[in-house]
Amino acid sequence: MEEEMMQCMKCGAWLPRSKLELMKTGTRRRVCNHCKWLYYVKPSRDRAILRELEQKHRFRLSKP
Repeated sequence: MEEEMMQCMKCGAWLPRSKLELMKTGTRRRVCNHCKWLYYVKPSRDRAILRELEQKHRFRLSKP
């Protein structure tokens, strides 16, 4: 039995349903796991790193 194919709305690739993002409700979002990482996960990690660096910098400046 062949798995149903769905199209990723970010890159346009036709992939099996198992390669698309699985949400907590059990449904699939029309974004492949690779695009999910590129557009959502990686930028949020980058923002967290920048926030951490900014806090360290502010702490250093506030020391007497």
